Amino acid sequence: MPVDNNAQVASLLRQIGTLLDEQGVAFKPAAYRRAAQTVEDLPKDISTYGGVKELKELPGIGEAIAHKILEYLETGRMTALDNLLLTQGGIPAELMDIEGLGPKRIRQLQMALGIKTVADFITAARAGKLRDLPRFDEILEKQLLENALRVKERTRRFARAEIKDDVEVLLKKIQSVPGIEKAAVAGSYRREKPTVGDIDILVVTKKPQEISDAIAQLPIVRNVAAHGDKKLSFDLTSGIRVDIRFVQKSQWGSALLYFTGSKEHNIMMRKVAIKKGWKLNEYGLFDGEEIIASKTEEEIYDALGIPYREPRDREAA
Repeated sequence: MPVDNNAQVASLLRQIGTLLDEQGVAFKPAAYRRAAQTVEDLPKDISTYGGVKELKELPGIGEAIAHKILEYLETGRMTALDNLLLTQGGIPAELMDIEGLGPKRIRQLQMALGIKTVADFITAARAGKLRDLPRFDEILEKQLLENALRVKERTRRFARAEIKDDVEVLLKKIQSVPGIEKAAVAGSYRREKPTVGDIDILVVTKKPQEISDAIAQLPIVRNVAAHGDKKLSFDLTSGIRVDIRFVQKSQWGSALLYFTGSKEHNIMMRKVAIKKGWKLNEYGLFDGEEIIASKTEEEIYDALGIPYREPRDREAA
């Protein structure tokens, strides 16, 4: 199989952004993330875009990033990333699954206690080794231990049949909350996948904070992890994570399309938009600042000239 240069380059740029973010560097991490998204969405392989001048014409790619891309295409490496990894080391992705444990604390635990896995973390927390470290205390240690013990539960996939009743009950309860104009399940559940990792629900309301508060009080909600007017995250009693996102009524179609996925299908649609000189994201289909379509999925497919696909048929590009 040929190497997917776009995916490889995007991954390396995101790693650079993460490590710079850990250093507290301003602006650059976001720039690397934007560049990574641009590369990932390209309709052609990044290697076909020529030199620095041509790469700089792509959105979000400046001269420094263009040089790093060319270096990778020529050598298979990015020296800047190698140097960051040499001085900072990698950040174990497994530990990032523990809610409330960001890159700085993970690095601190690596240096102080040699923690590299969730199992290491649980052992250290149970032994009370975290509480006396800078920026830790007994209360935080206890909360992080509880979060670590739920990692296996949080990262497992649930059979759709196992959680179908819970999801339908939750959706009905949400739809019955006064002030909700529209609500629907998105993600892999909407695509009718046999197993799902979490549940995404979109909600339209004019009072997102009030609705967020009301949903958080439902008896079937536990372990609230995020609670605001943009997003509400919690677990059901089965253990599956639910993310509720509050969206604008005028952006319902684009948000539903984006959060339904799949990733491969979304990338395909964004590439079609790019070929037309447009931009497609969770907020709509745009020609510059002018919105072309966003209210329904069907009008977005129609504007792009792509036959509408039912959610279950959106697994591939």
